[in-house]
Amino acid sequence: MKLQELPFIHKKKRTIEFIIHHLDCAKKVSLAGTFNHWEKNELPMKHGRKGDWKIEIPMLPHGKYFYKFFIDEKMWMEDIENPLREPDGVAGWNSVLTI
Repeated sequence: MKLQELPFIHKKKRTIEFIIHHLDCAKKVSLAGTFNHWEKNELPMKHGRKGDWKIEIPMLPHGKYFYKFFIDEKMWMEDIENPLREPDGVAGWNSVLTI
């Protein structure tokens, strides 16, 4: 069985699902990227079972987007489940989403 690639593009629903796993210690996680001008609080994620955090956003237009997760209003983290990443210019990484 092939693991689901993340973020997961739901073609029929026309949405994109972002998930970050095993983040039990976080109190707040949000999604930010070039698709929302890196606004830290615009896309809050929902806490689920086993420390998972999820959000589903409407489908984006075709293109290349960069994103990260913003944790507890103090720490940026790339999507470690997405192998596509590029340097962020500040000694870290941006995750890449191509539609």
